[in-house]
Amino acid sequence: MTQPFIPHRPAINWTPRAGRRRSRTQRIVRREGKPLIAATEFTAAVAIVAERIDIKALAHLPMVAQSPLMVRLPGAGVAAIFRYGAVAFFAEEGGDREWLMASIGPASSGKGDALAEEKATVIVDPETHEGPVGNAIHIHAADRDRLQLLAEVMSKAAMLSFQESRSAGEFDRIEPLAQDLADDGRFSVRSQELMRAVGNMLLSEHRLTSRAEVMDKPELLWSNSHLEGLHARLEGDYEIIDRAKALERKLATLVRTAETLLETVRYKSSHRVEWYIVALIVMELVVSLYGHFGH
Repeated sequence: MTQPFIPHRPAINWTPRAGRRRSRTQRIVRREGKPLIAATEFTAAVAIVAERIDIKALAHLPMVAQSPLMVRLPGAGVAAIFRYGAVAFFAEEGGDREWLMASIGPASSGKGDALAEEKATVIVDPETHEGPVGNAIHIHAADRDRLQLLAEVMSKAAMLSFQESRSAGEFDRIEPLAQDLADDGRFSVRSQELMRAVGNMLLSEHRLTSRAEVMDKPELLWSNSHLEGLHARLEGDYEIIDRAKALERKLATLVRTAETLLETVRYKSSHRVEWYIVALIVMELVVSLYGHFGH
């Protein structure tokens, strides 16, 4: 039987192509962002101007960045605005601060603290090591991301100074009361004043943990991992984490002390009310007996 004719096909020799690998010596060059400030040396200053700022109400300002909000100043500088009342000024000129304060005034509430200000000289040098050196901060470029990062860290430092000053004032008010209670078991203060002190300290804790998010990592680092080293050096120089933990412990101690004093006042008040009730009952019995035996 004749076999069917099958045409001969040449064999195909296939070799998988090796994937492309990046040489270990090849460097990834990241282009710096467009500078927001042309000067190679300028001043950075952060002030606590209010207790709270409504960021959403500032849409009319000339915005150059978000989260945190950064706006262009009338001069050659920029400013970053935070909802917990901090404002960071970069390369501000005469009249810039007054203009911005007038612009954000209607969106602000509460008093700030002029003493809780942080200042530093920013030096732009692409060849230097980024980070704080003395009272100066060296950066490779005055671009949006780096200025936002500087604003984040310096504003947190200013907020810590603001809350440290407040807690010191509350401690000065409560310590003598606790000392009097320890000495002779008595102290004189109205419960309303103690409740106000407790409220102020609880608000301080809320500002640190909820509004300022002092110990949290800035959101901009999630998309700018190349700035993590700069952030770590800045955070360490301003002692952000250590100061925040110390302040948190101090506030917790003050709250417990104030609550204890408040409970003592309430106990004394309730005890006094009980004696008033007993006295009224006795008086009522006396009047009843006098009316019964007086006739």
